[in-house]
Amino acid sequence: MIFMFRIRKKNFSYGSPGKKIEAESQLIRTTRLFPVSQCPRPLPADGHPRTPGPRAARQNLVSIDDWSRGDIENLLDVTEDIRRHPGEFAYSLAGSLVCTAFFEPSTRTRLSFEAAAHRLGAKVLSMGDMQNTRMGLGESASDTLRMAGYYADLVVARHAQDGMVERMAQELDVPVVNAGEGLHRHPTQTLIDLFTLRKHFGTLDGLRVGICGGLRYSRAAKSLLAGLRAFRDVRVHVVDAVGDADAVQAQHVPLAQVAGAGVQEHACAADLLGQVDVVYVVRVQREQYRDAASHGVQLERCRVDRRLLQGLRGGMVVMHCLPRGAELPEDVDDTPFNHYFRQAANGVAVRMAVLQRYLGRFRLTTAALMGDRLHLDIAPPSSPNRSVAW
Repeated sequence: MIFMFRIRKKNFSYGSPGKKIEAESQLIRTTRLFPVSQCPRPLPADGHPRTPGPRAARQNLVSIDDWSRGDIENLLDVTEDIRRHPGEFAYSLAGSLVCTAFFEPSTRTRLSFEAAAHRLGAKVLSMGDMQNTRMGLGESASDTLRMAGYYADLVVARHAQDGMVERMAQELDVPVVNAGEGLHRHPTQTLIDLFTLRKHFGTLDGLRVGICGGLRYSRAAKSLLAGLRAFRDVRVHVVDAVGDADAVQAQHVPLAQVAGAGVQEHACAADLLGQVDVVYVVRVQREQYRDAASHGVQLERCRVDRRLLQGLRGGMVVMHCLPRGAELPEDVDDTPFNHYFRQAANGVAVRMAVLQRYLGRFRLTTAALMGDRLHLDIAPPSSPNRSVAW
């Protein structure tokens, strides 16, 4: 679809005092534009907090199930643009505030979201340690997130309870991005995984994907399976490490209900070799087993180490969302199969694209501009003004 705009000569400003857009009469044509409906509403003139209200699913990122194949591929395309031309995005979210509200521990997800916001010129309100907030004195997660929604333009939230982030997305009047929820949803990790796979293989159609480890207890793995369903002829092979702790008996459901119909189950990691393009290793959690012996049995079934990969040829890769345990020893790190560090490194660019989708106004590539450019006076005072293509 092609969008065309004519902008009359006018000076105007929004956001922070130093952020001024000067536009001259021009014709802009582009094939990629994030719709205005996905942009946050401006603060009222009186400065009072916005009244919370229901928001459409497309205005939040709660589950990868809410996205079509086109949505996913567009986000991956923008991620590639960011990797190739980072300077074009350096100040695109200047004046925006992003709140990271993590009710569970996080390293890569929280830091990469905060790095993404900073690289786009946004500021960050970080709530990484809930014990230092009123949550430590009994305030509900609902009230805490509601306040975050009043203070910030977008909230990135992680919570151990299924459905909590979705509930907040319905109540807050700013975009909410799910940074991991319960046992089932981790959409931005899925986007990172899909970007890494597409970058390596060139396409996501027809991939043979092996998932090896504690699938039933991994929201990253289950979310990845949901994302792969948007693509054609993807075949899934699983080595399922079933736990036996009393606390998770409710999770002992048929594999097809967890991973979807059509998956092929295998006895051990060795059975995957030669049948898949990627082995996605999932942590085998000690807390899901009554004793060390039963944990050790499942760990041996799912371990992917250098000895297992020795002599294997071809383009197969190994991925892991991290943190890892004994299921993926460090002796794999210096092999050509290692894609898990590259996978983690892709997190910042992918999450930059996510923030750009929900907070960016107009995202135009340089090639999309015709005639005069849109000039953005958002550089630091010590730097000269520069043209930025959105």
